[in-house]
Amino acid sequence: MSSEIYYVYQYVTEDGIPYYIGKGKGNRLNEKHKHTVTPEENRRNFIEQNLSEVDALTLERTLIRKYGRKVDGGLLDNTKMNQWACTSGWKHSETTKQKISSTTLGKLKSEETKAKMRKPKTAEHAQKIREARIGTKRSDETKAKISAAKAGQGWTLARRAAQQARSQQ
Repeated sequence: MSSEIYYVYQYVTEDGIPYYIGKGKGNRLNEKHKHTVTPEENRRNFIEQNLSEVDALTLERTLIRKYGRKVDGGLLDNTKMNQWACTSGWKHSETTKQKISSTTLGKLKSEETKAKMRKPKTAEHAQKIREARIGTKRSDETKAKISAAKAGQGWTLARRAAQQARSQQ
């Protein structure tokens, strides 16, 4: 499989002026965006395709700097400019996780959101999660938390849960 699967795209106004620059792969060009309006299909354009992730990030950053973000007085709706926020597999630091947690603490989720979270994953999604976890090791702290959570379930229930987890893999 080629590693040059990424592309850089833009959304343009009816006048052809770019208002969003993005990096993606697959169907990202057509997916709903959190911070901007996805335009009609004829105003979604590939800028460059068949790029490595590094090349796509570099081009995206260059174009965002060229046009500027609205928050800085430029044209683009882009809210992020830092490459670290767009890299595949990137994870938040513990400090950032704490900040996110403190801002969401006490906020109630709607019943609709809770229902979505309870929905089972598709087989494809579950497979991707399994593949991403291959070779990862649990820390002693994580193992202790799992053990504490299972305490009191009894050997039979814990064994049954483990068997079900293995059979789903």
